[in-house]
Amino acid sequence: MRCPECGEDSNARLRYCENCGATMPEQPRATLGRPAPRPSRPRRDAAEPSYAAEILEEAEEHEQRRPYAVSDVPELPPEDKTDPGQSEPAYDGPRWLAHVPGHSPTVLGVMVVAGVLLLSLLNIGSFVGIPGLLLALVAGAVLVARELRDAGEAPGFTERMPAVLMTPEAAAAATALFVALAFRSLSLGVTPLLWLAGAGLMAHDQYRKVIAGPDGVGRYFEPRQLLMMPEMVGLGGVVVCLLALFVPWGTVKLGLDAVPDNAPVPQGPPELRVIPSHRPTDDMLYSYGGGVTTVRGWDLPASVVVELALLAVLALLALRPEVERPSWTRYLPAGAVVVALAFAALNMRLLPGPFAFVVGLGAVGFLAVQRLRAPRDEAPPEQYEQDELYEEEERG
Repeated sequence: MRCPECGEDSNARLRYCENCGATMPEQPRATLGRPAPRPSRPRRDAAEPSYAAEILEEAEEHEQRRPYAVSDVPELPPEDKTDPGQSEPAYDGPRWLAHVPGHSPTVLGVMVVAGVLLLSLLNIGSFVGIPGLLLALVAGAVLVARELRDAGEAPGFTERMPAVLMTPEAAAAATALFVALAFRSLSLGVTPLLWLAGAGLMAHDQYRKVIAGPDGVGRYFEPRQLLMMPEMVGLGGVVVCLLALFVPWGTVKLGLDAVPDNAPVPQGPPELRVIPSHRPTDDMLYSYGGGVTTVRGWDLPASVVVELALLAVLALLALRPEVERPSWTRYLPAGAVVVALAFAALNMRLLPGPFAFVVGLGAVGFLAVQRLRAPRDEAPPEQYEQDELYEEEERG
């Protein structure tokens, strides 16, 4: 820039001329673009290392240079998602089945019944007997294996199950077994309610899966046949037999045989021991409710076997006429009557329960005899009779 006084060139950054010392005019400042101010951040803590602030600044600059954020990316439709980490779709069924294996009401029912069986083994609930316990374990394994196979879970367990136990007929039979055990446990208490809840869940779920529908097991049966004669006689007999098992069949002493009936009053003076006094009925040490309790028919051994045999007779009577059945099935009612009659003979007492059971069993026996005689009445003529007719036709 030239000095206005002497005209010599001088440095533009100096305020005075280097030649004459005159004041140089001010240089106009150029307007340059400034970067946008950074957002204010809280001051760094004194204990925070200095390199932490540099890392935060680099991260902020990186975010400012990104063309878009991850949240701005549009979400893919569900059918286009191919994430290998999502091995199964999200569960959207009832919340009370979210944590049940296979999300199945049947599995939940089996779990409830398993809890009831465990309580019965601990003498908290009514015990179904050794045969009922074993049958319940097998039926529970059948239902759980079918449900896990349909849900695609536990392939190792489901593949080890025999094929005959994975059929719809086996599932229907297992469900009927649990319903029969629930009927046997009907009484006032918590465990009977749990029995009904578990069996109800299984029956409701399996009815629509293996019983109802054109391909279900229900196509083999026609329950209205039980309301026709003579099947109605057998139905009435089975109902009477099952109801008779709910009434008392005998009495049992609760382990007080060692205590005589004329035991003295406890805490009495020694002189009272020679006096014949009756045992106090209100004392817990000697009485326990009198020491005698009634026993129902269901509490007797093999009662579950008798129940299942009688129910098998009803299932046979409810079969449709066009359904093929093996020849040995005509002996099934007679076999059930023999088993039930042996049960009644071993536990016969002068009480209404055993007598009502025998009366109902007589109706079932009447039907069993008819089933045994039916094949004889419908048998084709003898072969020699047919040969004689052919010879007479040839002679004529």
